Amino acid sequence: MEELEELLKQYNIAHLADIELAPWSEQYCETPFPKYWQITYQIMSNISPNKRVIEIGCGQGDVTTIFCHLGFTKVTSYEKDPLLVINAKRRLKDLFGRKDVISQGEYPVRCHTECDVLVLVNCVYDELVNTKVGYKNLLKDYYKHAGCPQYFIMEVIDSSYIIEDKVFPEHLRLSRKDVVEMFPNCLIQSWQTYIYPQNKKSKTLYLIVKK
Repeated sequence: MEELEELLKQYNIAHLADIELAPWSEQYCETPFPKYWQITYQIMSNISPNKRVIEIGCGQGDVTTIFCHLGFTKVTSYEKDPLLVINAKRRLKDLFGRKDVISQGEYPVRCHTECDVLVLVNCVYDELVNTKVGYKNLLKDYYKHAGCPQYFIMEVIDSSYIIEDKVFPEHLRLSRKDVVEMFPNCLIQSWQTYIYPQNKKSKTLYLIVKK
């Protein structure tokens, strides 16, 4: 993990214009990297690289580098912002010689796609929902559209975050109980990745494994 952290850190430092476009990538200019990145790396390192991976909302590809570094060859990472897509494609080509990973567009896509590992971290798509029920259904729809994969790595705003916040309103905040209700027939592990007020919000990453 340390090898990839150093590689990506040096790349980000050499491409500061990318940080101007996506300020959240500044956290990848120093080590250690964010906890959600480290946990995702640890989870993926214990999964066979022949598994099919779909990533939702890859941004500039900071998390996507994990899959490429670990040797996953069947990866599709979706990003709807065309400028972020340009940076992500350049990054993966420069670092790994990969041109087949990044796909521009919304998820779920119109065509039927299935995977073994679904990844949704450091990303909240909430434009289409304004209730907790709607948000939970949206996340479940992602999972179903991916063919109910064996693994779902999902990071969400935690319900312990009770500060009024227009960017992350209350209906986007999920408790462990919410997640268990969403995936009742799965094994679930969790890690708190952000803690308010040390961070701007509180977040929890879940590993959902189909029994």
